[in-house]
Amino acid sequence: DWSSDVCSSDLMAGGIALLILSGILTPGEAFAGLASPSIITIALLLVVSQGVIETGVVQWAGSAILGRGRSVSWAQVRLMTPVAAISAFINNTPLVAMCIPLVEDYARRTRIAPGKLFIPLAYAASLGGVCTLIGTSTNLVVHEMWLKRGGEPFHLFDLAPVGIPITRSEEHTSELQSQFRI
Repeated sequence: DWSSDVCSSDLMAGGIALLILSGILTPGEAFAGLASPSIITIALLLVVSQGVIETGVVQWAGSAILGRGRSVSWAQVRLMTPVAAISAFINNTPLVAMCIPLVEDYARRTRIAPGKLFIPLAYAASLGGVCTLIGTSTNLVVHEMWLKRGGEPFHLFDLAPVGIPITRSEEHTSELQSQFRI
């Protein structure tokens, strides 16, 4: 079966080559996005995120942070606060992927329904990213567009005065809603 031998990156490379060879795009146009500072920053952050994952720092710290379960709301707060803080600096997708086994193990040990922890995990990872300029790739892309339009550059924590209160309020909302979750 040919489809198992061809991966998406092969198709992408072939498509770009076809567009360049047919004259639809110049090589400069085809690769213009790769020179974008936000794309380069995102790629570097993915490397840093993977490094953090590979070192096992989060797994090591996870059991110390979560501790022993007292209640669902206590477990959610103990989970959401550090996840939001970490996701302000590393990509949220690998962070959530890295935390899933920790949360599964914790839920099993404490007999808490996993859904009562996975949803807050996803929320915390997403919302923590809005606290810093590098917290999400969207922030970086929008920042680059802002700069191209002549705006003043943002600093790393310029989004924090808005992002932190929003993230904290979601932690409290999640705690209140925990009794109604799966």
